[in-house]
Amino acid sequence: MTGARDVKQVPFAADAIRDEVVHHGVAVVRNTPISAQDFIAFLRGFGELMFTAGETPVQGSEDSNLVTNVGRTAPPKSVFHSDTTYVSRPPSITGLMAVDVPQKGGATLFRDQYSAYDLLSLEDKSLFEGAEILHGVSGIEPTEGSETECWHPLVRTHLETGRKSLFLTTPARCVALRLCDGEDASDRIADLYEMSIARATSSMNIWSAWDLLFWDKRCTMHAADHSAVIGDRTLYRGMVQGEAPVGARCDV
Repeated sequence: MTGARDVKQVPFAADAIRDEVVHHGVAVVRNTPISAQDFIAFLRGFGELMFTAGETPVQGSEDSNLVTNVGRTAPPKSVFHSDTTYVSRPPSITGLMAVDVPQKGGATLFRDQYSAYDLLSLEDKSLFEGAEILHGVSGIEPTEGSETECWHPLVRTHLETGRKSLFLTTPARCVALRLCDGEDASDRIADLYEMSIARATSSMNIWSAWDLLFWDKRCTMHAADHSAVIGDRTLYRGMVQGEAPVGARCDV
């Protein structure tokens, strides 16, 4: 993808990964052949893990789920999004482990939502302070009793960096947008999303065997490029549970 920088490579060390992920969004560790169980044990060092109800667990590593194109008659659909934002405590960090890497294609793409917020006009920054988006589930069948929607701040403050970012996902999962004064602004969702994709700083990871990819879901959106994949693409995914998103309070 033209203009997208490569994800920065870091050592297989928790401190190095966390520092790069929290401050720059994404990090990759190359050529690290470990088991699925060891990968999840390492990811657990970043915090309590969570599992998205309705996903397919990895056999023998039930805290992780399978991401694959194997057995599909058509390429998977992927648009820029953030996973499992419809719960009260969405994931903070995601890890992906490369199991099968295609001969061609299948990169993972990122959009930095710190920069998406920074690119808002002063008028829009003022308008959207305190605004909330209702995030809803789509694409999976949640188990009985699991969360299916939650209001979160549109402008989120990262508790570790103090920086502000947009906190969006695909518009199919953004049910409604209300401003601080209660006014409905749902008609702005699509434009905000498109801006956050088209204008935000971009990066990409081209997979190689035994890669481990980590990113901060509080300040990024991601997508898989399935447009020209040749070969099997299988990844194992684990997610660290985050805090309830924090934004400006409404004093209206």
